[in-house]
Amino acid sequence: MSILMVPPAEYQRIHLVFHPNSGKGLGARRVAELETLLFSLGLRPRRLDTSKISGSELGEALGQADAVVVIGGDGLIHHVITHLARTRTPMGIVPAGSGNDTWRMSSARTVEQTIQNIARFLTGGIEAKPVDLLELKFANQDSQAKLAIGAVSWGFEGLVNGRANKLPRSLGALRYLVGLVLSLPKLQARRTVVHSEEFDFRGQVYAASIANIRSLGGGITLFPQADYTDGLADISLVSGNRLIKVLPYVGHILSGRKHPYREIARSSQVNVQTAEASYADGELLGRGDFELSVLQHALSLIPGADSR
Repeated sequence: MSILMVPPAEYQRIHLVFHPNSGKGLGARRVAELETLLFSLGLRPRRLDTSKISGSELGEALGQADAVVVIGGDGLIHHVITHLARTRTPMGIVPAGSGNDTWRMSSARTVEQTIQNIARFLTGGIEAKPVDLLELKFANQDSQAKLAIGAVSWGFEGLVNGRANKLPRSLGALRYLVGLVLSLPKLQARRTVVHSEEFDFRGQVYAASIANIRSLGGGITLFPQADYTDGLADISLVSGNRLIKVLPYVGHILSGRKHPYREIARSSQVNVQTAEASYADGELLGRGDFELSVLQHALSLIPGADSR
């Protein structure tokens, strides 16, 4: 793959955000690999080790960057987008986490392909891609709106996420599978209301998500039609009152296929009424009712796969 050797002036301050322990040490190894390549091209990136700096220090540093590369998983990406949303600062992703579902949206087949494409971008070879973000405002919180890039989940999916977060990071993507098994005894239908211009649901659900990306939990393709560039979020509910009738369709649910208890829609603005905790990008966002809006083209993303 051909890479231009003269770095454009606009990408002189390149910040590499990582945690050395992410992905069982992958974060440290991959930041070194990317750094070596960029040095060979005349670029001098700055490392931002999140194990050594505070959130405010990270935000201040990102505000001064010309380009940012996150070497980590969905959780680290979640914290970075808060500082890059609605700016023109491009962000790249080198996967080194448990799930890496946001990175999968780039259609990159290998980490090497991603690293080469980031280098191509920083040396003027390709352009960034504008993608959407999700903005959530919780009714019972006076704090600032929360942002997400992936899927917002509550009900059973939120329960699994919460349980997985308590498991050792060393399990990698297995945390989600173990979390699912441990959460099964608490699987029950829960009351929820989901309303938008295009959709109105009031009833019992086992699982509920509003997605901006295609997969959750390290590649489980729950939302095969999701597109984070179209200004719409994918609503996906698993409804029903009797678990014994829903269980035979677990395979359909996990692959995003049609089944009798699936409720789906697409919208740019959604109102949700629930008593449950909601998670996104592997992180707890809040509890209770919330309004969700799609912020179209709010983030400039460096393509992970060849965009030619």
